[in-house]
Amino acid sequence: MAITINGTGTITGISAGGLPDGSVTQADLASTLDLTGKTVTLPSGTGGKILQVVQASKTDTTSTASIDSFVDLGLSASITPASASNKVLVMVSIGRVVSNTSNFRMSPFRILRGATAIGVGDAAGTRLQSNFVIFDTNDANYGGSSAYQYLDSPSTTSATTYKIQWSGQAGETWYLHRSSSDTNNTDTIHNRAASHIILMEVAG
Repeated sequence: MAITINGTGTITGISAGGLPDGSVTQADLASTLDLTGKTVTLPSGTGGKILQVVQASKTDTTSTASIDSFVDLGLSASITPASASNKVLVMVSIGRVVSNTSNFRMSPFRILRGATAIGVGDAAGTRLQSNFVIFDTNDANYGGSSAYQYLDSPSTTSATTYKIQWSGQAGETWYLHRSSSDTNNTDTIHNRAASHIILMEVAG
């Protein structure tokens, strides 16, 4: 096919790969690449790259007397995936959880994508389905902490919110980031802690 330079400023007849190496320099390219509405397919072996990272933190204290049901912890973050084939790595760290009882207890936690619990244990009767639990010791001022990760497949390019919920047992109050008595002194038992959620978009 003949190469034609048109009077409109366009060139026709050049086949794909027809320009010699070095013909197009970096200065010739636009500073941005608009891929709106396009599907980008990565070469084999390039998946798994981290595309964006979002973090949210909770540094204040809270408590719950929820009886065998989940309530919001007050820790959430939102991310908008670039492709529906990408995954989201959810990383959660809970700084400190304490029960007001002097017995061995546990507080279950779960992760929600929107209103859907993800990565939880299988359903079995009326049993709560959780991602992880935090144990309290037999001293009401000690408590425990935990870190947890889950690789989710939201299959969307819409803004997606992940949040954390927790629960306790009947007759108990559970405290986040503080001791049960919360005495105001420098004793390490009464330290204040923090919790965080990190969302990492992973190329599919």
